[in-house]
Amino acid sequence: MSIARPLERQIVPGARIVAIDAEICELEERLRVLQTERETRQQRLDAYKYPVLTLPNEITSEIFVHFLPLYPECPPLRGLDSPTALTHICRGWREMALANPMLWRALSIGYAARTEQAQSVVQTWLDRSGSCPLSINLERDYPGATTRKELLTATLLHRERWQHVRLDLRAAEVALIEGPLPLLESLDLAVDELAYMYPAASASDLPRLRSVTLDDADHGNWLPLSQLTILTLNRVYENNYLPILRCGELGSSVHPSRTSWPSVVIDRWTFGSDHVNSVASLISRSGCKLQQVLFTARTSEVSEESLRAALPSISKVAVDPEYDWYSEASRGFKNGLGL
Repeated sequence: MSIARPLERQIVPGARIVAIDAEICELEERLRVLQTERETRQQRLDAYKYPVLTLPNEITSEIFVHFLPLYPECPPLRGLDSPTALTHICRGWREMALANPMLWRALSIGYAARTEQAQSVVQTWLDRSGSCPLSINLERDYPGATTRKELLTATLLHRERWQHVRLDLRAAEVALIEGPLPLLESLDLAVDELAYMYPAASASDLPRLRSVTLDDADHGNWLPLSQLTILTLNRVYENNYLPILRCGELGSSVHPSRTSWPSVVIDRWTFGSDHVNSVASLISRSGCKLQQVLFTARTSEVSEESLRAALPSISKVAVDPEYDWYSEASRGFKNGLGL
């Protein structure tokens, strides 16, 4: 027995080596089978044509445009809802996206632009937009004073292409806006200081302007009122409405048969608790013959029925607590004007 045990200990390790070698062979064979299967599947995948990739470039480019918010709404500069997302799918889509200026024509500069590369990003979008008319949204919450002025200046270099513009500026920055704006159709202007200033632009510089939104405005003498179809006055007190509504033959150049202004949007914060009578009195005293009035109040504060009763000569009266020129809620109001 003493001799057999050492011999047994020698034989067992040798048998284990043989077993390991056999297992390695089995694994190698399994690996070979898997590699063969992978190559076969890869060949099938390479040969497969995704239906969307077989579309003509023109159709794909049009789909790209509908991927974005409806113009003139602005997509974010970055993220999944930005046109930059289309440049990260494949080389073909990247080339098509970069070659389509309509994807880069609506530019919102706000919190997302708070980076050292903000000016470069904005300039890149402006360059990619080619000769397209532009929708520009410069928010108050965009980078610090120096960068903000640089960004405004960068967009002003393309002011001949401005079509829809929302500007939330400091008083000193307003003076930078000067010269012709031949394509401008809608302007939303807010200034964050009491010393309100206005763009150095005359009526001849704004031949296509139809919609204007002013925050904290004290007068509208600088506006081409005779060609406007919508005026929105936010945080404008009642005594400042009258000079604006009385200026000129409102809307007469757009609708020569009328000496009236088609529409006005009135902010609920303008008046006291007696909203309806205050609005009716204002319009009566202004002498402005309106066709449509939209009042930005909650329906619990003001009802359309009470407004209609107080304003019987106005064909369309509406109450909307969240009016915005770019929103879905405002489109019915604009459709009535053919805008």
